[in-house]
Amino acid sequence: MKPFNQWTSADVIAFVKSVDKRTWLIVLSCAVVFFLMVVFLIIPAWIERPLLRRDIQSMEAQIRQINALNQKRLGWEEDQNVFGSLIEKTRARVFTAQDMGLLLGRVSKMASESRVDVLASKPLTEKAVFAAPYHLKYQPSGYEFTVQGGYHDLGSLASRIESYGKLLRIRSIEIMPAEKTPDRHVAELKLWAILKAPPQVASATGAGHAKK
Repeated sequence: MKPFNQWTSADVIAFVKSVDKRTWLIVLSCAVVFFLMVVFLIIPAWIERPLLRRDIQSMEAQIRQINALNQKRLGWEEDQNVFGSLIEKTRARVFTAQDMGLLLGRVSKMASESRVDVLASKPLTEKAVFAAPYHLKYQPSGYEFTVQGGYHDLGSLASRIESYGKLLRIRSIEIMPAEKTPDRHVAELKLWAILKAPPQVASATGAGHAKK
């Protein structure tokens, strides 16, 4: 019998014809069994099972991440409520046009309650702008007050101004002794009332930055 590497097509055909049907049935059965083993055993074991294991590991990682986020969610919601309430309270303290009309009377009342006399008052001519990004939402309106009172009374007035319900802040204070009344001092107070910036100011500022 020739070696396989020396077989011709005629030899192959002759060999095929020489094999009986029973042998071909056995070969076909073995081929079918091998195919079924490949489909149902080898492929799931070597291909599908690792892919399934990877998907399971990915799902487990996602579940752990979701559980960790759920544990933090309560803290986030609590922080959101706290900061949301703080922001709303701050917005409520911003001056409106109506509040500005009453500002001089409010300061005069606080001065009277502190036993301080208001000698003069006038709006500040100098303009101020907050740093970005607050300049788009808020703007200060300045007033200058000349008052006279005892040292502790002036301190009481400053405390009342700083604790006022609206956003009223002391920008600067200069105290000078009075020549005729040594126990009473004259003070120059520069105050800032914080207002909401009008839409045209915010849009104009935004347009200026865009041109740059």
